[in-house]
Amino acid sequence: MSKILPTDVRHDVVHHIPTLRRFAFRFCRNSTEIDDLVQETLVKAIAASDTFEPGTRLKSWLFTIMRNVYCTSYNKQRRVGSRS
Repeated sequence: MSKILPTDVRHDVVHHIPTLRRFAFRFCRNSTEIDDLVQETLVKAIAASDTFEPGTRLKSWLFTIMRNVYCTSYNKQRRVGSRS
């Protein structure tokens, strides 16, 4: 079970949402897809909050999560598309 992010980390995560949206633009061109990717990233970050190491760069951690979320989704779509 994941722990609750400390208030300062939650504030920092919220602070990074605009940066996450800009980074998501590298993967998606549609604003709806960008919003979905950012939301999924935040959900995964909260669920994995116990793996975040204080003193490391939160932005880099969030970007890594976003990249992994996108790659997983992309690979899943390719597998589903190849079955058609």
